[in-house]
Amino acid sequence: MTALIKKLPFFIFLYAIYGGYEMYEKHLELLTGMKDRIPVIQNKINKTKQKKKDLKRYFQDIEEAKKNIELVAQEVEKVQRQLPSEISDAENLQLIKGIAESLNIKNIFLQPKSEENKGFYFIKNYEMKGTGTFLQFLILFEKIAENKRLLNIRDIELKHLGRKQRGRFQLINTEIVIQAYRFNPGHKEDRGIEGIENQFKEKKKKRPRKKRKKKS
Repeated sequence: MTALIKKLPFFIFLYAIYGGYEMYEKHLELLTGMKDRIPVIQNKINKTKQKKKDLKRYFQDIEEAKKNIELVAQEVEKVQRQLPSEISDAENLQLIKGIAESLNIKNIFLQPKSEENKGFYFIKNYEMKGTGTFLQFLILFEKIAENKRLLNIRDIELKHLGRKQRGRFQLINTEIVIQAYRFNPGHKEDRGIEGIENQFKEKKKKRPRKKRKKKS
């Protein structure tokens, strides 16, 4: 018994060593587990950094797109201002009638029609009817096109008189729609930027949020 008591410190020392070894083993296991998790964590960090870069680039692209949209809108508005500010029915009708009479076109009928809103400009239609040769009307169209006023021939309908005619130049009845233009002072070209930003915000709201895992 006395010998056993003498050896008791030695057993305590061995037990302490064994306990320390167990703790060391657990520490090694924990360290190994953490080392194994490092690549996974690093990969998540890299993905997060890439997302951040992508978002930054995306917002830079949006700002660049805004600038380009603004430049295009300004060009449209510049073209708009090149159109006449008003349309004078009296002047346009007198011009068309004067050209037609100078070409000896008969049975001239002219009538202003409705005005159409096309966004940044208005179109005013004029209906014209007359009787003449194909060549006379061809020259009429050329003279209208050469005039400084912005006029356009939209519709042309040619009809034979329905009776026998002598001579090389046959007469025809013609119905024409001539258009005049003026800009719309109340129109502002839509940039569409607000719509793009709203769409982005809606997508951001609808994006599902990832639930955080509770630590055990």
